[in-house]
Amino acid sequence: MATQQDEGGVPFSVAHALQHFRLLELPPDLAALIDAPRPPLLSIKSQAPAASGTPNPRPAYAVFCTPTTTFHLRQVQTSNVLFVTQPACEHHGNEIPTRATCAVASCTATLELYPSDASAVTLLQEALPVYDIVENDVDATPNAKTRDNIFEHIPLSEGQCVAAWRELMAFEHEGSSYRPSAYALNQVWRSINSAAFAEGFKLDSQYLVDDVSKAAAEEGHPPSLAEAILRHLAREDADANSSWSCLDRTKTVAFTGRILLEAKHGTSDFLIADFTDTWEDRLPEAWRKDAQLAAIEGVYEFPTNSTIKLKSHSATLPTIVNTVTAAKSSARKWHEKFGKTRKK
Repeated sequence: MATQQDEGGVPFSVAHALQHFRLLELPPDLAALIDAPRPPLLSIKSQAPAASGTPNPRPAYAVFCTPTTTFHLRQVQTSNVLFVTQPACEHHGNEIPTRATCAVASCTATLELYPSDASAVTLLQEALPVYDIVENDVDATPNAKTRDNIFEHIPLSEGQCVAAWRELMAFEHEGSSYRPSAYALNQVWRSINSAAFAEGFKLDSQYLVDDVSKAAAEEGHPPSLAEAILRHLAREDADANSSWSCLDRTKTVAFTGRILLEAKHGTSDFLIADFTDTWEDRLPEAWRKDAQLAAIEGVYEFPTNSTIKLKSHSATLPTIVNTVTAAKSSARKWHEKFGKTRKK
């Protein structure tokens, strides 16, 4: 119904059937993104609801995402009535139609954004099954979900999900997605290093990722897992989508030492001499002498004067620690070839 107007004013009316609107208050930097010549894709997503019967289920909630950042949505009540209006044309009887303003929605609350501090690594760890290797047999439960399926229900931006995926060295294999255990990482990295040495691939310089992944896969490991490890250990300036890559020396040395300790966790401790010898053998030839305890400072402790183990309550990689008995060594062709080459 139109309100009374003074002569020369703009008629104002309220629609009989009001629509349902939510007003979203954008911070200045987000408003600038929308006004940019090429605005990015913005989205609202949420975590998948917990299955029925799940103890202490985490409530689902919506988040607002840019390509690289995430914001929680918070509803704020307002004491003022906000109307959403649109231009209209009004006429009564035979009168000439006049321009008017019509309220099509009434909003008593607005949505505000505030940055999310949720951990993408933690959420992915909860969402992905573990890919483990026990006595040379794969121990993993398929989830029949691709990476995109997983990301769809992680309440964080695409960029944050991708970064956590790479940090976890997660991978897709036969239609499912997994995160590797420390023991699986240790086994696959050993295969990568052995295959590279036997085939003459220089991991300390430029190499074709696909060639190294396929070589390591000849021991039965998923090529996608080998590639995930190589991408994780690549130099910071390496293009994640390039077919070529190069390992970061410092990162690779530290990773190799940490993974050895994590994979051994829960079993007998390493003799210090055996640990350093094994660590050296798992590195490219040019980096063997970098296997010094200073490279993994804060990761280890000495149970005795002659042994070393993973430091208690000090998880250094976002991967589950394997607590089963160490798998028995098996005679695989890359290890045989690697051993023969070393003796020459």
